Amino acid sequence: MATDKSSLIAPDRPATDSRADPLYHDSTQTPRARLLQALFVGVVVIMVIITIILSIYRGAEVPNKLGLYLMLGFSLIGFAVVEIIMIHFIRSGEVPKGKTWFLYLVGLCIVLEAVFTDVLLFQ
Repeated sequence: MATDKSSLIAPDRPATDSRADPLYHDSTQTPRARLLQALFVGVVVIMVIITIILSIYRGAEVPNKLGLYLMLGFSLIGFAVVEIIMIHFIRSGEVPKGKTWFLYLVGLCIVLEAVFTDVLLFQ
């Protein structure tokens, strides 16, 4: 404990400047970059949900190809699970933050697969 005569800050450590750059929880991203990342993840999630709903609908509409259409939706869920696991690894620090470009690449592949699946469902 510090008394009235002693300082809480050690004398060999300089005091920090209060006018320095703002301190974010994740120091590698600004709030704007974090917002853009959240928007990208939101777009991927919406595309996956729409594709799954359409594959279930089309499978119910064409019963002789039910398995095919459901498997298209389930394969998309598999890629989304891989994306979620990769996000967990990056957030936990097991993968360096500099490798986040790979998350965007996988997310782009998921969006492309969702679009191609939608086209294939209604050809």
